[in-house]
Amino acid sequence: MPVQRNTKRHGLIADIKMRKTIIAILLLGSTASTAALAKNDFGKDLDDQLADCTNKAESTLASIDCYNTGLKAWDAQLNKQYKLLLAEQPAEFQASLKKSQIAWINYRDSYLEAMQNFYRQQSGTIWGITMSEAKLRVTRDKAIELYKLRTSVDMEG
Repeated sequence: MPVQRNTKRHGLIADIKMRKTIIAILLLGSTASTAALAKNDFGKDLDDQLADCTNKAESTLASIDCYNTGLKAWDAQLNKQYKLLLAEQPAEFQASLKKSQIAWINYRDSYLEAMQNFYRQQSGTIWGITMSEAKLRVTRDKAIELYKLRTSVDMEG
């Protein structure tokens, strides 16, 4: 019996080492994917358009319009990445992604409502711009997350 336990223990240790090796390989792969993301500059064109617009804006309303236009563009990109991510995926993944997106939409709406209530307490027109920028940022960040997930298994870079 002691020999079998020892053999099982060695097998368990070997299994743990193998799992650690696999995790290390996956982490290295995700680093390569992150480098590929930096090369691709995903969304840089949208950010550049927003920066150009806000730099030219001469009023609070013009700045808010810039952020609203940017929000629409990032929302379109979010929807594009979502559809691309769903494409040709197994039903189990599709169902879990749809469920997570519904939860994210509920989170986004609640979070933005809380932020809006917070900024309404402040005086000054800058807070309208700040709120518009926050709305854009939440959507932008989610679009980038979906893009990263979709391209994380692309080892070709």
